[in-house]
Amino acid sequence: MSITALQTIQLRAPQWASDPRINDLIAYAATGLSASVLGVRYGIAVGLKVCHILAVEQANGGNPGTGTSSGSGTAGALTSESEGGLSRSYGAAGSGMSGKMLAVTDLDSTAFGTELLTILQSSTLFPRTRRM
Repeated sequence: MSITALQTIQLRAPQWASDPRINDLIAYAATGLSASVLGVRYGIAVGLKVCHILAVEQANGGNPGTGTSSGSGTAGALTSESEGGLSRSYGAAGSGMSGKMLAVTDLDSTAFGTELLTILQSSTLFPRTRRM
């Protein structure tokens, strides 16, 4: 039996499950996640991504669960990037959703995102492009 994204949200963050944007957030979070790769964990992954988005929104002054947001972007602009060690720096982050895609580097900022990273890493083969 597969767990749906909404069931995951209801289980992990019931205070946000009644947000009037929940179906749109689920559709938004589903982009970039593959049901064929994640299998039975797809619904869990989508639900965790929604919880992560709402947790970031709340941490930045938004009010998830009510359908209101401060309306600014989720991440600042890329300000620097290096190749060895894969380091990236971003400008100041706002809150809410402005249509920007969720950056993988952002996922470790919440417990929901960290759990999602664990699912992604255990479900996907990441290519190794550099030798140590």
